[in-house]
Amino acid sequence: MGLMKRLALMALGSMTTLAACGSFGAAPDGSGSGRIISVKTEYATQLATANQPGQYVGCDRITNPSDLTRASKTQVVVDFAAAGDIDSVRVELRGDRTNEYDRFFVTDVPAGSLKKRSDGTYAVIFDANSATGQFLPNSIVVNPTELPIKPVTVNEANRVPGGFYADLTIRTKTSVFTLTSRNLGLTPVYRQCTLASAAQPLNQ
Repeated sequence: MGLMKRLALMALGSMTTLAACGSFGAAPDGSGSGRIISVKTEYATQLATANQPGQYVGCDRITNPSDLTRASKTQVVVDFAAAGDIDSVRVELRGDRTNEYDRFFVTDVPAGSLKKRSDGTYAVIFDANSATGQFLPNSIVVNPTELPIKPVTVNEANRVPGGFYADLTIRTKTSVFTLTSRNLGLTPVYRQCTLASAAQPLNQ
């Protein structure tokens, strides 16, 4: 069973508002806090506009890949804001059909390997690979290359039940706390997707 498929089957504006919807978290000793801003993939069936968010999807297989090495890979980008002395971040992807984590979708990232954006927020960037059923060995690196968002077309008959979301466990020097994107929505997964225009990827 494909990695993205197993994920699906397994399944801050204001800090106060975000705490209420579940994307905010803080260390018990006050040594750190944070919030998940978004979970995106490199594939979208709908581009974000000023009036509506984009619809990002996971794809077990691309039927017409422009790069054959990426036919069974979906890049996932988790953007988050954090304050405090962050030591490392554990990334766990979860499906909405079960409370257990898929062991292949867990990885630890030292603070120095996080991508820092110009606005001071952070991004964890990695590949989910349905061919190997696990993270690629070097999928999270210092200053990783973030791929452009590509438009895809999908058939709803190929949609896997459920979807996935991300949990981040952030370690400071003295404590640990968890952030979840569950209440920000699920990312749907399809058994196959078709690139709408390999030559003209969507802007992020």
